[in-house]
Amino acid sequence: MESIKLFKYSRTSTLILLNNTDEKIWDIQPDGFPNNIRWNAGHVYVTAEDFLKDADENYEVTRPEWDKLFLDGTRPSEWGDDVPSKAEIIAALEEQEERIENYFKDKLTNPASKTRDINGTLLDTVDASMQFVTWHEGIHLGVTKSLRDALK
Repeated sequence: MESIKLFKYSRTSTLILLNNTDEKIWDIQPDGFPNNIRWNAGHVYVTAEDFLKDADENYEVTRPEWDKLFLDGTRPSEWGDDVPSKAEIIAALEEQEERIENYFKDKLTNPASKTRDINGTLLDTVDASMQFVTWHEGIHLGVTKSLRDALK
């Protein structure tokens, strides 16, 4: 259950930052940054869905259409006009937090349905996957703060 608590702390921090960042700067990509704030926010969402689906094959992924916008290797420069708004992304992150907590709270000790190997670190349990998702979100929280500060 500690992994869920830490995930919720990380998600709360992400939501505070996103809610307090003007959407006018969400799509600006400063020199030296490969993406923008909107991409980082959406990327946190789709990465959690992707990794937790591997952790438990019965976990239902929502918004799979966002993968083409936000998975690794995608870029805002490749987007059309149909991208989720700040409000849509924040609502999705809020809903996802509750859904993840409710779905995984009693499953952390389960073996992963599909083991991921991240540079020799095996995500072979639900708990390991949850810890990775939380760490990953923290990385992107830092990137998003850096983007916001670079755009001030």
